[in-house]
Amino acid sequence: MFIRAFTVEDYDAVSNLRNITYCDFTKDADELRVRDERFPEKCRWARWVAESDGCVVGYGEYSQNMYGYNPRKFSLNLAVHPTCYGQHIGTSLYNTVIAAIEPFDPLNVDAWSRADMPCLVGFLERRGFVSNAELFTSILDISAFDPERWASHVSRLSAQGLELRSLDELGVSDPDVQRKVYEMWLDVRQDMPIPPGEVRAQVPFELWWDQLDVPSLFPAAFFIALDGIRFVGTSQLFRSPEAGEVRTGLTGVVRSHRRRGIALGLKVHALTFARRLGFKRTITENSSENVGMLAINQRLGFVRNPAWVRYVKTFGPPAS
Repeated sequence: MFIRAFTVEDYDAVSNLRNITYCDFTKDADELRVRDERFPEKCRWARWVAESDGCVVGYGEYSQNMYGYNPRKFSLNLAVHPTCYGQHIGTSLYNTVIAAIEPFDPLNVDAWSRADMPCLVGFLERRGFVSNAELFTSILDISAFDPERWASHVSRLSAQGLELRSLDELGVSDPDVQRKVYEMWLDVRQDMPIPPGEVRAQVPFELWWDQLDVPSLFPAAFFIALDGIRFVGTSQLFRSPEAGEVRTGLTGVVRSHRRRGIALGLKVHALTFARRLGFKRTITENSSENVGMLAINQRLGFVRNPAWVRYVKTFGPPAS
């Protein structure tokens, strides 16, 4: 076994390993490649793979988050094929990644593990990582979802003079539409929970759109509530590499239009659309602090998976 730098020939293997370990956040190789190609210029990232007998059996990477950018904060992803546990592959990859970020005088590095993954949890805790946040992924059996039961929640939006349109209908390539979606996101993100100690960073429109316009974008299932010409709410479905599945993206409403049932109506509208197209299930993710959205999902029949826990390793004070 040896560690080497990642190459473009490794996308399929890395995507497979990533999907095994981070099983609730699957991405295919094409999605991973596009996201790498569009990675924000100011954010650092690098990836290595572990190879044994000509096969990629693990990978490790660091990256920086453009939404909470700090030049001295990093995120860690590690994955080792389950058949290769106990062979010190994860340790070798971890040491490679940490050695690579040390010259940048890091404040901390974070990593995620699902609570029912004792190998990964133990690996992080033995290296000084401490938990500080949780999120839940939840799954809905769309084939068992009854649109008629929830239809009144959609009709209430019409009664308020609101119109539901898809990004496809509005014009996904229209710069004015793109800008309005961005402005809506700026409003909604003000109240989106973030981990302790993190600060929201400014994200310019062009960079934001680059991160949204990826292969998984599903414009026909990206729904927006309009109050006249203003975009006031959204519930978004994205394509998934898993057969019969769509991923639920952001569901949110601008501050001026909250507590009017818009989020619930949008989610019902999106789920009804997905059922009509024959999708079997959807998976969503929410911070444990997002009590309102967790309650909506529970009402609709979403079933929670074990929590994903954010672990943080804090480094010493900066060098003088």
